[in-house]
Amino acid sequence: MKKYKKTIIGSSLLLLLLLMSIFYPAYGPKDYNHQVLVKNEQGQIIGRAPFPPSKKHILGTNRNGEDIHWLLLYGAKFTLISTFGVAILRVIIGGLLGIFLSIWTPFLKSYVKDFFLPFRYIPLILIGIILMIPIVGDFNDVAISSIVTYQIIILVFIGVPSVTIFASDVTDELLKTSFVQSSILMGAGKFHLIRRQLLPYLRSYSVLFTVQQLISTLQITMQLGLFGMFLGGRNRAGIFGIDDPDNPPPHPATITNEWAGLIGQNFNEFLLAPWTIFCPVIGFFIVIAIVNMIKKELEENMNGLQVVKKKEKKKKLSKVEGNIFVKRGLFEFVRKL
Repeated sequence: MKKYKKTIIGSSLLLLLLLMSIFYPAYGPKDYNHQVLVKNEQGQIIGRAPFPPSKKHILGTNRNGEDIHWLLLYGAKFTLISTFGVAILRVIIGGLLGIFLSIWTPFLKSYVKDFFLPFRYIPLILIGIILMIPIVGDFNDVAISSIVTYQIIILVFIGVPSVTIFASDVTDELLKTSFVQSSILMGAGKFHLIRRQLLPYLRSYSVLFTVQQLISTLQITMQLGLFGMFLGGRNRAGIFGIDDPDNPPPHPATITNEWAGLIGQNFNEFLLAPWTIFCPVIGFFIVIAIVNMIKKELEENMNGLQVVKKKEKKKKLSKVEGNIFVKRGLFEFVRKL
């Protein structure tokens, strides 16, 4: 457990954030502490949303007068659950395709690599934007579940090629090992090789690659949000008063309040109310930093590295055990009595 201290701490923080978001209806205000206007004792309007961070509004409000920190807490579950779901589906689908490619159809691997080659040079965000254009807009007759399902399929699809190639390469390396070759010579079947020889090693790689896909999915969803492609679609109410408070033009807003959508819907407020963008961006960076910390620790443990504290000093050890004198260095000397 000591080897995975950072992983445990990081996972606990993400789990705590997820639980706080799931149970938001039990303690959070339904209107997100809504306040559009501030009036004095005479009833005159002295302030209009968005309001900057203060004691009453810890992270400030958006133009609709909704508290940013309540919006972040409410939308965290959609951000985390969708990200974890996409990452897990990528690893499962890509892993199975990679294993199938290496064991049953190795002659097709070169063709598959050539087919997936464009995914290495074309930015994934560009592919995601092109594929999500059909669902951008206001759809009165389309259920939110259908929109989310389509978006999840696209996010999984654009990440499967890299996972497939990675799983295939790892499988090829494992097939070259002596214990796997011995099993093949003894007549082991392909399903036996996968179940007994490959899966114990692929499980550790799958955990690491799932964490890597979490970071990739978080980055892509944040970029899609900047282009107005919100997870779950757009809220028909939108953001009011972008130009004229009395006659507001239609402005898209996220219907789920997921973090990428909060960034995208408030992007035009960068100069007027920068806290509406910086708060969800900082939240994204914190989550990415936690996931990246977990990834690094998993990589270190998988590579057999030991994390040594800076305070500890390396000392040369010497000891006498019986009639054998051992000294750490280039040589070992044995003395007979």
